[in-house]
Amino acid sequence: MTHDPSSECSNTSHDKASTKVSARLHQQCVDLLTEVDAFRSLLETNLRNPQLVEVRQFRSNVNSELKMLQKLEQKLTVQIKNQRTSEEKGVEADNEADQSGEEGQPNKELSSSQQIGDGKSDNIDHEIEMRLVHALRSSNMPFYQAVWDIASNSCEGLLAMGKRFYWDHEFETNRVGKGSGGGDKQANKDKRKSVFVDIVAADGAEWVKVSTISESRLLFEMAKKGWEAESEDDFSDSDDKRPAKRTILRNFDGDDPGEDDDDDEMELIKLARDLRKAANATRVRYKHPQVRLVLPKIGEGSVPEIDDILAELRSYGIQVECQANLTPRQGKSDLTRLLPQPFKNFTPTLNVDCTLLLAMVSDLSHIKDITILPSFHRAIVRQIEVEKDMPLLPSELWPSMGSHELICASEAAVRMREIVELIGSTTEKARMDILMESPASYGVDRKTLIERFQALSDHTVPTDWAIPVKIVDAQPEIESCLAEKKLPSVADDVADGLSDINYSVFMYGWVKDMTTITSNRTIDKQIETTIEKNRNDDESIEGPHVWVCDTARSLVGKDKGRKD
Repeated sequence: MTHDPSSECSNTSHDKASTKVSARLHQQCVDLLTEVDAFRSLLETNLRNPQLVEVRQFRSNVNSELKMLQKLEQKLTVQIKNQRTSEEKGVEADNEADQSGEEGQPNKELSSSQQIGDGKSDNIDHEIEMRLVHALRSSNMPFYQAVWDIASNSCEGLLAMGKRFYWDHEFETNRVGKGSGGGDKQANKDKRKSVFVDIVAADGAEWVKVSTISESRLLFEMAKKGWEAESEDDFSDSDDKRPAKRTILRNFDGDDPGEDDDDDEMELIKLARDLRKAANATRVRYKHPQVRLVLPKIGEGSVPEIDDILAELRSYGIQVECQANLTPRQGKSDLTRLLPQPFKNFTPTLNVDCTLLLAMVSDLSHIKDITILPSFHRAIVRQIEVEKDMPLLPSELWPSMGSHELICASEAAVRMREIVELIGSTTEKARMDILMESPASYGVDRKTLIERFQALSDHTVPTDWAIPVKIVDAQPEIESCLAEKKLPSVADDVADGLSDINYSVFMYGWVKDMTTITSNRTIDKQIETTIEKNRNDDESIEGPHVWVCDTARSLVGKDKGRKD
């Protein structure tokens, strides 16, 4: 009796199918992890604090998917091995049966048992294989790949690969940017009043949500949820056989779609509504983030019912992109475009706060090997440690300033000079005289000033650094602008909450519509909060453009316990 190969062929074809799917998904995971790790290396190289860009959880999700695939591959390997062992035993049993029967007569009892046994084996193997194939095809890997491809192909200034945002909370809890808790999970927040955004880009100004729902699945859900097209009348009139304009039925009764239960609402519509709520509760540089919904498996213009859904999604002020809008990926992406671009919108002239003027002359910023003395305040010791890992000037301040013209309010210059003269070291005083517009810098060309400054620094001073910093009288322009009501009325509320020096610095930047650079995060947040609480639904109001440096530097001569 010879072995029937039909069962083996059937199982082999399934094995090849599952093996092929598994290998493809496995390789996708490996390739994606490689790209994410390459981007993380870029962050480590280019950012003082790489953790500000949230990609860790996304990478963890992909890695978990890889582990799941590896477990399925192990099951598949065991299944194939067991199957082959069983087949080999079956062949041996058949041979033994042939030998035990009478010559020329088949062993009917064994043949019948063999046939029944083979059938059960085939069914079991087939069921196991189908479950494996189903598990493989249910993998989240295609979704993760789609999210990454959309980010790397169409986004810039990445801040997060996955972040949750809430609504019905105070403005302060929904800020996006350095040091903010914009989408951070907090115990007192209701997750039901939140939305998960797949990509936060444009330095926080753009949210991208990806849905890999298929057209067939969308149409099925439309039917299940009771969404259907109808006419206002059966026909527009008795003589006109053309249907009237089609409309979409919504599954809620009230004027506010958010006031009813969402159980019967279509997931995409609910998603769009939640994205809009969260975006309306979030401000990035005084504006709500732009929302983009990407549907890579949905076509537009061929199925009227789907087009109606797309129109409904767009009615929430959301940009919707379908298959035809997406650019196919061509090879490896330029990951540098994903790096945050905090200096992209800087004005040609920068308004420098006193906090950064001090950082620019501090010995901590320029001397690589400073001996830590017992008299040093613990804050100075910490700054020395941080400076060794990532020097402030080369990594952040000089790149931020570039070749921009630098100015500062006279109040900031006076305060800075008072501090340096009081507690600054000899070298800190010398740098101040070179940096600031003063008799020591009058009539001296930039090249010479850079050379003098270089002699006082262990770092390479950029030759295009626009020193000296020009000192301006800010008060007259601020008062004139406020008197003429050139700023929004909320400017009076902002001004009332500022000290004299902060009034001069931040109000001058606002009046002149120029970027103010500072390390004073407290004042920046105070200004934003004041504006949000007093904007009175006026969406056009924007406050001063402020860039906050992550850290500051004290003067090395500062005594323990003394405050600037």
